[in-house]
Amino acid sequence: MSGFNPPPYEPPVGGPQGEYDAYGTGNPYAGNPAPSATDGVSIAALVCSLTCCAAPVGIGLGIAGLVRTSGGKRSGRWAAITGLVVGSLIMAGGLAFFVFAAIMGSKTVFPDEARVGQCIGWDLFNDPEKATCSEPHYAEISSVGRFSSEQADRFEGQSVGSYCASLAPDQRYLDAVDTGEFRFGIETDAFDEDEPDEDDAFFCYVERVDEEQFDGALPAAGSSTGA
Repeated sequence: MSGFNPPPYEPPVGGPQGEYDAYGTGNPYAGNPAPSATDGVSIAALVCSLTCCAAPVGIGLGIAGLVRTSGGKRSGRWAAITGLVVGSLIMAGGLAFFVFAAIMGSKTVFPDEARVGQCIGWDLFNDPEKATCSEPHYAEISSVGRFSSEQADRFEGQSVGSYCASLAPDQRYLDAVDTGEFRFGIETDAFDEDEPDEDDAFFCYVERVDEEQFDGALPAAGSSTGA
């Protein structure tokens, strides 16, 4: 009898596994690239950049994240870019603030550093700042010191004008106040300016009643230059 020889078996295109997957029982990623894991360094860059003190770390991690996610080796490049940008902005803002604070601090007249005869103005925060007496200014310091226990108690029981006048300042400050165009004010480093404690520093100053600027040394009645 004549024999029947079946044709040789040929696996389907894609190999045996491809046929196996057709029924949903094989490798679900067959023929597709496996998803890459999100880069942890890039995520860390984003987290650190949102924290003021860790912004420089976020910048460094952002740069590292860009390298690690280049060429699609890992996902999360968006986090590295965001961390780098946000960290840079926060760091730049922080540096600008410190420069601004340093400039303001160098101009501020602190009660424990003030001296009699020093002319002052007022900054954006209404704190006393250094001024030149030969140019328009708002006030001149008449007395400096620290509260004793007795002085602190006495200060709470009288007006600022009476207290500053009682410190026996130079007669020209008293004369200026007597004109009615000037008055005493006080600046202190006490936590509560109305209730200073012993050893709190202070300085008294003389300013115009209308709070306008004036030129030259006191008394300067009628010499207002306007604000």
